[in-house]
Amino acid sequence: MALEMTNDAIMKTLENLNGKSVAVTGASGYIGSALVDALAQYPGKILRVSRQALIPREGIASMVADIRTFDCWLSIVEQADIIFHLAGSTSVYAAARNPAENLNSALLPINHLVRAAREHGRSPRVVFSSTATVYGLTLQLPVAETIEPRPVTVYDLHKLFGEQQLALATRQEILKGVSLRLANVYGPSSSTSSADDRGILNRITAMAMQGSDLKLYGGGAYLRDYVYIQDVVSAFLLAGITPGMAGNVFNIGSGVATTLKRAFEVVATHTEKMTGRRVNFDCVPWPSGSDPIEFRNFVAKTQKFSTATGWQASVDLEEGIRLLASEHLKNSAAINAQPSL
Repeated sequence: MALEMTNDAIMKTLENLNGKSVAVTGASGYIGSALVDALAQYPGKILRVSRQALIPREGIASMVADIRTFDCWLSIVEQADIIFHLAGSTSVYAAARNPAENLNSALLPINHLVRAAREHGRSPRVVFSSTATVYGLTLQLPVAETIEPRPVTVYDLHKLFGEQQLALATRQEILKGVSLRLANVYGPSSSTSSADDRGILNRITAMAMQGSDLKLYGGGAYLRDYVYIQDVVSAFLLAGITPGMAGNVFNIGSGVATTLKRAFEVVATHTEKMTGRRVNFDCVPWPSGSDPIEFRNFVAKTQKFSTATGWQASVDLEEGIRLLASEHLKNSAAINAQPSL
């Protein structure tokens, strides 16, 4: 029922796009592909942008391009009234290994976007995929947007720079930027990109469904805010159409604090029900070199976005994990049903 409510909300939101043309960068990524799947029900013009070739879809245009180039953004801005910018690095550890490359991935595209908007004389709505980890190691819970971000990683620092670039361009009336600080997103997606960008719950659910036992680092006492992917898609769409959003940052999460241990327990319980195999998990020490951001407690305060748009997370963790495990089971059955050569 909760997922049906989310899907209904998405359909109503799509109706309010009112013929606007839409572009999605990072369209082959985890959230980007889910967003495109939702937009596929929209009869207006949709452009999906990816650095890799995408399987053709009826009614959806595709562009293979490097978002670090200016020509790419000239083409996007010329075509789109609303730009969902989800492309870029997704790894804290990759960013730490190569800060210069991450800087190019995070900030150069936004520089080009701003310049392209200025040259075309167009002012698109830009919804930027940021992260709740820009807040750093917060002591106060839940975390509201009024708490000053204090990044503790290069990745988060560059995300914050991206937010600030869009905010500056918005104040200069070049475009209309909105940044969404996402909590821990999970759930099934049609993404063809690396599994590394899909979050811990997706990874451990896949492992458990395949019969593997799990390792939980530390005692599992740290708190996280897990938000289902369809709720996130709904939030992006609302951020794209709701008046009065420009220049704002918003938290997107469930608003529910869950310990890592509890999340593992929910995964183990639901995967065991579906497979008949007992799933064990052991608490092991954190690996050496673990980033400080791993040792955080976080739960989002989402009232600001809810007040602005009427949005609320509707899929709880139990239901979300059940849906995720069911999708793995369905995909596994489909693979096994294929004839062998």
